[in-house]
This record gives sequence, structure tokens and C-alpha cells, in this order.
Amino acid sequence: MADFGVTMTPETAARLRPDLERLIAEFRALAHALVGALPNPDDISDEVFAVGRTWWLHHHDPHVLCEDDDGVTVEAHLYNPDLLDPWFLLLYAKSVTGHEAVVEACPAGFHDIARLLDLLPEVSEPPQRG
Repeated sequence: MADFGVTMTPETAARLRPDLERLIAEFRALAHALVGALPNPDDISDEVFAVGRTWWLHHHDPHVLCEDDDGVTVEAHLYNPDLLDPWFLLLYAKSVTGHEAVVEACPAGFHDIARLLDLLPEVSEPPQRG
């Protein structure tokens, strides 16, 4: 089985836990705000105003890729914004400041962030509602 250059170890994941928790909380809050700003998730326009700025939208049901003029990128699931896609979580981390520790720990990109999420499933699982 190929390792795809994965460098993420259990020790690194444990060290990154607080950083990953902060990244995921920020990402989910923004995903919720963006989905919440949509008047109708089944009829999406090209843009939406949310969290104080305009976001350009690229709809591919059941997701919407949102990008602002500064290049901040959020891929949100329209019907469950708590769901995480490893690639888009890393893309978000790269598009903002404050998450350099996670980005630097993932030189193999998708493969490292996916491994990080696998090593810390309790951090990345969608919160239980009820």
C-alpha cells in the first residue's frame, strides 16, 4: 500500500490537537454562517453577503464552495455544515492566518490532513445535536 508521503504521526497529531480543534471550530462557524445566509440552499445565486463581506459561490450540490475577495475559501455542506472534507479544511487553513501549525504539519497535503483527522476522530466528528 502506498503511503503517499504521509508524515503525520500519532505524536504530531497529539501535539496539534488544540490547533486542530480551533481550526475546525472556526471552519464550522463560518460554514454555518455562510449556509445560514443563503435564502434557499436549493436555489443558489452567484454570491452572498455574510460575516461582513461578499462571498462568491460555486454550487455543486450538496456543497457550495465560497470564496471572498481575499481568497478565504470555505467548502460548506448545504444540509450539514458540520461535515468536514479534509482537502477543503486544509485549503481553508491555507487561505487564512492563524493555522500555520496545521498547514506546516501537512506537507503531503490531503494525505496528511486526512491522517490527522483519522488520528483524532473525536475532534473531527460532527457535534451531536439533540
